[in-house]
Amino acid sequence: MEFSIEMLGWILLVATMILILIVLMEISRNNHRREVGRMFATEKFEEKIKPLNLSEKEQDMLERLVRQSSFSNKDSILNSPLLFEEAVNFVYKLNGGAEKISPADRHLISTLRKKLGHLDKAAQYSCISTRQFALGKEATLLLPKGKGVEQTVHTKINFMNEVYWGVLKEDVFFAESLVGEKVQVRLNIPGEAVYSAKVSVAGVSQNTLLLQHSTKLHKEQLRRWLRLAVRFPVHLAFGEKQMDGYLVDLSAGGILLTLPEQVPENSLVYIRFNLPGFGEENLQIRILRQLHQGQINEKAGGIDHSASFIGDFSETQERVLQYIFQERRAQKVS
Repeated sequence: MEFSIEMLGWILLVATMILILIVLMEISRNNHRREVGRMFATEKFEEKIKPLNLSEKEQDMLERLVRQSSFSNKDSILNSPLLFEEAVNFVYKLNGGAEKISPADRHLISTLRKKLGHLDKAAQYSCISTRQFALGKEATLLLPKGKGVEQTVHTKINFMNEVYWGVLKEDVFFAESLVGEKVQVRLNIPGEAVYSAKVSVAGVSQNTLLLQHSTKLHKEQLRRWLRLAVRFPVHLAFGEKQMDGYLVDLSAGGILLTLPEQVPENSLVYIRFNLPGFGEENLQIRILRQLHQGQINEKAGGIDHSASFIGDFSETQERVLQYIFQERRAQKVS
């Protein structure tokens, strides 16, 4: 039996339609299972949220975020700030933007972010949204040219909700003229990286320059951040041994020390030094390696050791960044 080209075309069309119908039915079944079915890791999910004392509405919102996300495991968004934020971004996109969600639901999402501890754990993970930034943190704005103002402004985050975030406008000259413009924002997340994003200025409210949120963040590792040559006396405690030396290189990610003798690599030591303008710093560091094969650096007058900050050093890191910014600006002025 021979088939005409026209008949073969109809057969192919029918087969294609049947295949599409099967795919749509499978998608529908999968969506139904996600909406009402029991997901993987449900037991872990329920066990993890018990100590959080979530309200009924908070639990409902958490369930909504889980089921509308693309994750297979129900406890995924409890495991890291990154996965939680991916779920939030997906829900906002699905609904046409955060502003399309009711204020009550936005408040629930914001509360969940805090109760799950995701803001506190930001240093351990990569940020994928400006909603993960914390109030009070230092921010740097790179303003568009042609405004007749200083192009780089250092300010602080003083406002945050799910639709907008904001920085103090008192340090931003002619803030009103920036409405509708795009500005580059740079912010340090202690222990993690320096993030930057180009965001639109949404408006001005009292002492706040309102900015639109961004989920397109550029990440720059702290080790690539600005370094500053210094020479601060430093006291080091290593087990029962103590010694005095100099801190000769400073950055937000680590330091370079010149010491009278070698300290073994990977050693955990405590140091104390005075940061001009900010006072005494006491923190723990890890010795990474000895430079110049452990030989004395005649110019520095000791053995150079590279080291990284460890433990809870976020406040010190912020002060170090502020000090570096101030010194850089002073150098440019002079």
